[in-house]
Amino acid sequence: MAGTGFPPDTRLTLRIAETWLLVLLLAFGYATLLGLLVQWLAGWPWWLALFAPLAGGALVYAIEGGTVLPRRLPVADPDPVADHRLLAAVDRLCALAAMDRPKLKVIDVAWPNAIALRLPGRKPTVAVTRGLLDRSDDERLDAVLAHELAHIAHRDAAAMTVALALSTSLALAPMAVLAPIMALEVPLCRAARWCGRAWKPATEDDDFPMPPPRPDVPLLLAAAVLPLLVLARAAVFLLLLGLGLVLLPPMLILALPAAGIIARLGRYRELAADRGAAELTGQPAALAAALTALEAGGPAIPAKDLRDLRTMASMTIVALPKDAEDTGTDAFSRLLDRMMASHPPLAARLDRLAALSRDLGR
Repeated sequence: MAGTGFPPDTRLTLRIAETWLLVLLLAFGYATLLGLLVQWLAGWPWWLALFAPLAGGALVYAIEGGTVLPRRLPVADPDPVADHRLLAAVDRLCALAAMDRPKLKVIDVAWPNAIALRLPGRKPTVAVTRGLLDRSDDERLDAVLAHELAHIAHRDAAAMTVALALSTSLALAPMAVLAPIMALEVPLCRAARWCGRAWKPATEDDDFPMPPPRPDVPLLLAAAVLPLLVLARAAVFLLLLGLGLVLLPPMLILALPAAGIIARLGRYRELAADRGAAELTGQPAALAAALTALEAGGPAIPAKDLRDLRTMASMTIVALPKDAEDTGTDAFSRLLDRMMASHPPLAARLDRLAALSRDLGR
């Protein structure tokens, strides 16, 4: 239930309803196309595919445990002693906003950021990083927490969490076919390293490093096994290439409309949460200072954490920094970046907070 400390935002409510409608239409529209394809290929009733979005949503709901935070991030409950400042600030702001305290999580990383998430039927979650707690004074911490509480009070945290999970599952559905084939490359590379060759799988994970190549491999054994490994890996590559040419276009068709819909809601909801936080705390300047500091701290996020957070980029309080190779300089790339941006530009947010500060000063 929205807190009375956060005034209702009719435009945000309409955009949330629009996002729900469009994402559901996309999900069931694509499911219908998939059903027609399966009916043509296998003769199954097309309407069976309509259950696919529901099954995917139920699977995400069951697996993610109500937070949808990346599992590789070091997340823990706040310590009553060490994190007393966080607990006291949230209790104070929740009392001011007349809302229940959400579930709190601390992400034990040095870079500063915050995020609010919610799955329907589950308690909302506000997660802050250790870097935010260490680098923020009381006013800036209050401003950031009020911003995240505004997302919960406006109910856009639930809309974004579900829409993001559903759109991601739709876009990555073809990977259910490609992933098992890609996994075949790992044992081939391990066998090649056992034969003294430093093969590296495309799906190598930092958590599961490959063993070093063996230096003392019998020449006859390597000569007998390596040609078979080369042929097997070439067959895997050819199969992936063929399936990729078939499946990658649908992945893009699935991903782009959903990403555009979510980005449109994301840009407005950040402005609404900024306004709600500033009005609740009465200190727009503190939020402006916090946003500026958070934006400056973005490049400090390690590359591995950035990969883990990429699916949640539209949920963080400030936009995550882009990889250099993902940043285009031509006019089309700049236009696409603006259309797909999940956050409004920092300058626009600061201008609105400055205007609100002037209004409050009067």
